[in-house]
Amino acid sequence: MATVSITSKLIDKSIVHATESAVIDWSYQIQGVLKRESSEPLLQGSNPNPKVELEFWRNRYDDLECIYSQLRTKKVRNMAEVLERVESSYFPAFKAMLTDVEAALTEAQDINLHLMPLQRRLEDIESVEFSEVKPFLVPLLHVVCLIWVTSMYYNMPERIIVLLQEICNLLIQQALVYLSPEDLLKGDTEESLGKVQTVLGILNEFKVLFQERRENLHMYYKAGQEVKEWDFHSTLVFARLDSFLSRLQMIEDLLATALDLMKLEKIEFSGIKGKALSQQVLGMYEEFQEAYKVFAERTYDCLDLTNMEFERDAFDFQQKVEDMDRRLATVFIQAFDDASDLEHAFKLLDMFGSLLERPVIAADVANKYPVLISMFDNALDDARLIYSRHIQAELELGSPPVHRNMPLVAGALGWAQELRARIQVPFGHFRHITHPCLDSAEGRRVMEKYEEMLQLLKG
Repeated sequence: MATVSITSKLIDKSIVHATESAVIDWSYQIQGVLKRESSEPLLQGSNPNPKVELEFWRNRYDDLECIYSQLRTKKVRNMAEVLERVESSYFPAFKAMLTDVEAALTEAQDINLHLMPLQRRLEDIESVEFSEVKPFLVPLLHVVCLIWVTSMYYNMPERIIVLLQEICNLLIQQALVYLSPEDLLKGDTEESLGKVQTVLGILNEFKVLFQERRENLHMYYKAGQEVKEWDFHSTLVFARLDSFLSRLQMIEDLLATALDLMKLEKIEFSGIKGKALSQQVLGMYEEFQEAYKVFAERTYDCLDLTNMEFERDAFDFQQKVEDMDRRLATVFIQAFDDASDLEHAFKLLDMFGSLLERPVIAADVANKYPVLISMFDNALDDARLIYSRHIQAELELGSPPVHRNMPLVAGALGWAQELRARIQVPFGHFRHITHPCLDSAEGRRVMEKYEEMLQLLKG
């Protein structure tokens, strides 16, 4: 800063001019400092993390403290006296500038002090693998709530929103390190899917915890204190995180689909149409491999939210998969109709497994589940007929017919166990079916019939 001294009671015009020029220069420089906002990196699209926020307020406090010290030196006070004595129009501007700096310094000191406890919480999150970060989320949000309640200057929506956005950026940053986007669609599919699901779970948990803290913010205030709520819309906080979650869900669907369709390699059918159906499924497996290979060959970052090429590839892949799903449903229906009995039908369901939960396939094969109920109903009728014939034979012979060379009691128990297993084994398979066929009216009727048969066999 330029300085002048008062050498006599008569003040030279050149001294006044130099002083006024210095005030103008300082004013421009100081206004530049005062106008800076911590939100600037966010607005410029650089996705800063909370450490940038802490550094901004620490630097702002240091800069303003330095400026204030300079404005309070003897030389600068002498300059102010010159302006006051000549009644310069710049004297009020100088006083206003000093007042602004004092106010900004008080604000920066308060905010810097209250943000300091965040440092440790942020380091906790950065020091562990992302899969282990969940226990640190509540302590982090706890500190954010305390800052809101105790700081005189940070409890403004526009400031806390910036901090929360930066926390979201930190979580995304750490998640990206954990996921290794360059390997996500090229490495082990099951391992990649597990990692994606872990990240989805943690990020969604963070949103839930945020909402819980928002709803219970009043608990941080003392009795009689005015409660200042977070009345801003959560989309202001989670815009980027939600976009990241959406992309992750797209990748989760892609990986889950790949895992499902990898099962096609091991599907083999029996029965009259078995060989032809097996060939069809093998052809579909080869189609899937060709379609999925695209992602392994691409060099783009699948988690780059600005990358639309990945989204186009994912859409094309999904279209091909939907066509395969329709053809798989047709193959399943043909194999189901070819099944000779309930045992073979359940083996077919077990072989397809989670493929039957895929929406297109599930919709097409839904009408086969009532057929299973009907087949089980027939199995119960057969068991009842066998039971009735056995009882009739016992009445005619005077003792129950048993296997050759078996004592009467042991033979009767063995016969009852065999017949019970004949209905219990297929019933056990129903428990592993995701379709709620047993909850239908027909299903409940057959269930009652099954329970009645069990009671007969217990007698």
